[in-house]
Amino acid sequence: MPPSPPEFELLTLNMVGDVAVAQVLTHELRFPTQAQALSYELGLVAAQDWAEKTLIDLSRVHYIGSTAYAVLVGVVKRAAELGHAVKFCGMSQDVRIGADIIGLDRLADIRATEAEALAAFAGTAVAS
Repeated sequence: MPPSPPEFELLTLNMVGDVAVAQVLTHELRFPTQAQALSYELGLVAAQDWAEKTLIDLSRVHYIGSTAYAVLVGVVKRAAELGHAVKFCGMSQDVRIGADIIGLDRLADIRATEAEALAAFAGTAVAS
């Protein structure tokens, strides 16, 4: 029997083709304890062989504090060290402004929607 997937507090995880889609469930990532949990959970996903392509969906998140932004940067860097790719989607305007300020857009592809990000992984355009 294969091992069961880990239980997550802040994420739901599903595979769309060969892309691991991790949706962050909380509306705010304000506190250091949340950032620590996010780091642990995303770190588990990004390190897996089946997660060579990971999409982090932030469509439910309306606020991200500086510690959680640092976690996102760290996840992208760790994934790159493993030869994995990380993309983001679903950022609200406020979350996107913060991501741009810290330079997350220079480290990872950020798309408006999950469909756009999945198409980018596949190297295809999304029909409007």
